[in-house]
Amino acid sequence: MKGAPRGKSLWWEGLGLLALAGLTFLALATSWRKWPDPLIDFGRELYIPWRLSNGALLYRDVDDFYGPFSQYLNAGLFRLFGPGLMVLVTANLLIFGAILALIYVLFRRAWGVGPALASSACFVLVFSFSQFVVGSFNYAAPYAHEATHGMLVCLLLVLVLLRWLDKATMTGSATIGGLLGIAAVLKPEIAFSAGLVTAAALIVQWRRAKPVLTKETLVGAIFALLPTAAFAAYFSVYEPWRTALGMACRAWLSAVWSTRYIGDVVQTGFLGLNAPWPNLLLHLEATFAALVIIGGLASAAWISGRASRPLMRWALGLAALGLATWLAVLKVSWINAGRCLLGLAVIYAISRAIRLFSAPLPTKDLKRETARFLIAVLAFGMMARMLLNGRIYQFGFYQAALAGILVPAVVLGEIPERLSGRWARTLMVTGGILLMAPGVFMLAGSSQRILRLRTLAIGAGLDRFYAFPPEIEPTGQIIGQISDKLSQTPAEQTVLVLPEGEMINYLSRRASPVAPFFFFSAATAGGREQAIVENLRKNPPDWVVIVSRDLREYGVKRYGESIGEGKLIMQWVDANYRFYANIGGDPLLSDQRGGVILRRR
Repeated sequence: MKGAPRGKSLWWEGLGLLALAGLTFLALATSWRKWPDPLIDFGRELYIPWRLSNGALLYRDVDDFYGPFSQYLNAGLFRLFGPGLMVLVTANLLIFGAILALIYVLFRRAWGVGPALASSACFVLVFSFSQFVVGSFNYAAPYAHEATHGMLVCLLLVLVLLRWLDKATMTGSATIGGLLGIAAVLKPEIAFSAGLVTAAALIVQWRRAKPVLTKETLVGAIFALLPTAAFAAYFSVYEPWRTALGMACRAWLSAVWSTRYIGDVVQTGFLGLNAPWPNLLLHLEATFAALVIIGGLASAAWISGRASRPLMRWALGLAALGLATWLAVLKVSWINAGRCLLGLAVIYAISRAIRLFSAPLPTKDLKRETARFLIAVLAFGMMARMLLNGRIYQFGFYQAALAGILVPAVVLGEIPERLSGRWARTLMVTGGILLMAPGVFMLAGSSQRILRLRTLAIGAGLDRFYAFPPEIEPTGQIIGQISDKLSQTPAEQTVLVLPEGEMINYLSRRASPVAPFFFFSAATAGGREQAIVENLRKNPPDWVVIVSRDLREYGVKRYGESIGEGKLIMQWVDANYRFYANIGGDPLLSDQRGGVILRRR
């Protein structure tokens, strides 16, 4: 008889996991091949590994923002299976599956089966394959593979840290060091988050009066250095050692020392530092409102549970549930829900630290509280990149994801366990579902409406994906037609796409003669435009393509009007190239969409 409850709970958990798999399949099916943006970001994620798989050297022949790990991993896939969008998508879906599994395992350890299923479902429906703005902010075709690879590394790191805290071993130290080392060759916010959660785990170990042994520290440090050392050794075959080391450290070195992006209006906006005080006020207001709503629901559940008369209990309970539903459906701006997430994550992490460090806990509670603390710390670390501009859309698909799914775990799993009485706990869980489920489904519905509009096929075979038809947004059709024309030219000929459009380079399989992959803002400011022109003089492309790219967010009304924003490049192009073909309208006018192909004189 003792095994019956356990068997029943396993049956319910299996049913929940089956439902989660069904949600994942549905999200994939309805977004199938509609993940990338045809112009912005994802073309780089195809173009760079294609070039590397054909012998180009990263940072010398093709430039990149981030560390070398992801691009060389994808280049290896292209070498093994041939280039193709779906080659990367297949690998990305395997990585997504591992991320989803880790989220479920970690949240199950911290809050139990029900909250873990709820948080995992929220992750699938809101953050995984949704489209709220442009494409490429999802786990199938991410704007930067360092983001999704880094998400996997950080979650795996938390799992290993928890096991290491249970029982410190040399193997665990080596694994922790290796994961930190991989994070260091990915992306700055990934390295920061990984370092932060590791530091938090070391503090937990110190508070337990279990010092880290010297040998363990040494082994962890060695394994942490190995990925950077390996890439430095590889780059040193082609470049001097000092240059090679800088290339290997690109993931974090540019963020620490480079002035390349300081003052960039878009990068500043991503952080919310373009208007710090108004943005701070918005975030404080959103955090306070979220605390009031969640706290009010918990208070109503507590008061209702203590009511002596059944009629009063039901009246209070129904009123609380009705208010929660009314707020969720009519009052909460769910697309802006990201504004409260960083504040909630910080408050929750502090509360878990107090709970964890204030008094000794039983072993079971200690393990659970440690898991909650490390997950909250990681959620905070991932959101640091959007400090005063928290959002679930755009970069929020990975930066805000953990903070976003932390909320249902706490509301459905932790707050009810602190209430006394079955009625209060049931009311809290029901109210939490009524409060959050409408938001999740409204966001998922909004994404589905956008995805259904993407019906125009671009590319062929493994490269085929769907964009908006020309009556909605002509850019996809323009990219496809230009790529088709250029793919008929000799394979050895080169193509320069202005101001951005490496998707054209990739689909046409025509390389650019210069390393930069975009030619505005940070790439051309501070005298760098003149250096690009000098490089073009030495390595002139056979073809130049000018394609529409709205740069108003960068403060550019018309590309090529001022030095530092394409004027020198356009002057050089005008002097050395002649008209060959055009598609659509004037690509340099912000209110038109078009493309022009120019041929070398």
